[in-house]
Amino acid sequence: MKKFLIAIMLFAMSGCCGSSEQTLSAVEAPIRVVGRTAELADGSIQFDWSGVYIDIRFKGTYLAIELSDTKCNYYNLVVDGVAQEKFKSEGEHTTVVLFDDAAATGEHHIRIQKATEAEQGRTTIHSLSVVGKLLPTDELALARHIEFYGDSLTCGYGTESLSGSEPFLAETENCRYTYAALTAEHFGADYNLISHSGRGMVRNYGDEKPLSDFNTTMSSRAFRTFDEDENSAWDFANSTYRPDAIVITLGTNDFSTQPHPEKELFVEGYRTLIAKLREAWGEELPVLCVVHSPHAVECVAQMVAEIEKCEMADISHNVYNRTTDLGASEHPNRHGQAKMAAIVIDRFAQLTGWEAAE
Repeated sequence: MKKFLIAIMLFAMSGCCGSSEQTLSAVEAPIRVVGRTAELADGSIQFDWSGVYIDIRFKGTYLAIELSDTKCNYYNLVVDGVAQEKFKSEGEHTTVVLFDDAAATGEHHIRIQKATEAEQGRTTIHSLSVVGKLLPTDELALARHIEFYGDSLTCGYGTESLSGSEPFLAETENCRYTYAALTAEHFGADYNLISHSGRGMVRNYGDEKPLSDFNTTMSSRAFRTFDEDENSAWDFANSTYRPDAIVITLGTNDFSTQPHPEKELFVEGYRTLIAKLREAWGEELPVLCVVHSPHAVECVAQMVAEIEKCEMADISHNVYNRTTDLGASEHPNRHGQAKMAAIVIDRFAQLTGWEAAE
């Protein structure tokens, strides 16, 4: 009788799937986080840049994540290579079930990615709960890494929208469909995005002055851990990743409305950004400058001709149509972004000599 009672207790503790639920803090868990993040004293991980992604491997039947958000963000979810419906992160200490299948006891690979930009809020990953066992993720790291700096084009503003007349909605912003993600995928590279809609190199969209306050531009934000915190300097020396190349897609907002900045000041700002990024990441780092504004093409072309390992990709004319290729507020949707990517990929290959991933 005593042995029977012990057996019942063990069964209750293990659950019907033969394994108890285990919860680990985000820092304790053997997950792979790609992008700029900060570890908190309580074992949480925090970030706000769009495109940050987290890889999780486990063997078992159930996986959930506990997270908080200062506003409301949307996340891409990929389970064993198959894209699932996006999920929403809103409010404090929300539990999101990422996988739940009592019959699927084998190994699984889960990826979640912040689809929306920092204006939509800062996310905190508190913990992961698993029925089964979390597995190492080191083997998932790719041999190459690209860091992208940009504005709404890089954030994925309107990529899931189907009409240029639609207003911006966080639901239709998805960095997964940008030229940046497509370029990285083409070359088999990990990537991260340092981008913010409406921001420029030296002037932001709609500014009444030809030069915006420096701390509000991407020239300042490029060096932060958190996009929305100017005091959060990224520690380049101890970074969790190191890019093999960088892509800069800025200038559209600088020249989108009047008054335009003087082109000499724009180029000076561009040169300074490249120099500072190379100082931080490595002097030999290849740099591709993607130009979407017709006003910037000539001056950027002249600039890159004078800088070693620096090229320009011109996407300023007739790249996508204005019907099926446009999304919210006349930004390129996923179809327009794919056409941009074709040009960027071609120029990037010429710059780096990289071949497409197999």
